[in-house]
Amino acid sequence: MAKKAAVKNPAAAPALRVMNLFEAYTSNRLPKDQGYIVSSFINANTGYAIYEVISYSGVKVIYPEGEGLTFQSQGKKLHALIEPASYPHKGIEPYLREKADLIPLRFREVNKIMAKNQSTVYYAKNPIESLSSFTVSRPRGCNISFVFYNLPDIYETLAKFFVQSLANDAGLPMTDARKSALEITGTVKNTMDFRGQYDYS
Repeated sequence: MAKKAAVKNPAAAPALRVMNLFEAYTSNRLPKDQGYIVSSFINANTGYAIYEVISYSGVKVIYPEGEGLTFQSQGKKLHALIEPASYPHKGIEPYLREKADLIPLRFREVNKIMAKNQSTVYYAKNPIESLSSFTVSRPRGCNISFVFYNLPDIYETLAKFFVQSLANDAGLPMTDARKSALEITGTVKNTMDFRGQYDYS
């Protein structure tokens, strides 16, 4: 009963597959061996949206720092960006945009999907590696930070989350939300899984 109450994401099944990151930390249910963290940064006024997916393993220490949580661990971070049709700076490289709109990538480093409503989805071809530590900021407003537990159906759970969020939060048509979710999740699976990815010797 307690596990069901703790899950506050529609992508989650009765087993504890996903949980609010900061609630998991305060209740001592944050996995330290292996996990994925997904954070969103959505502009409710424009529909511009950024997602960060972090894979981590073998955490040494987790501690609060400022308004976030710092993990002393190697990790990998994959960025995705949803650019609405009305965005006025389409020609600017993602890494050169205003602070709230940027991801640290060039156009040549991302894959691109054009949605039927003329929104553009960009997602990294490869993750960026964090060699010693990374920090996840506490989300504000309609933004989220969830931890996904490394269970056998982890990629199915991630894909369901992205379908719902891309459609409901980022405003993509459902067909494009499904296509984008599968491609983003496929990239996570192929480049950020836990088979020999981390060396702590």
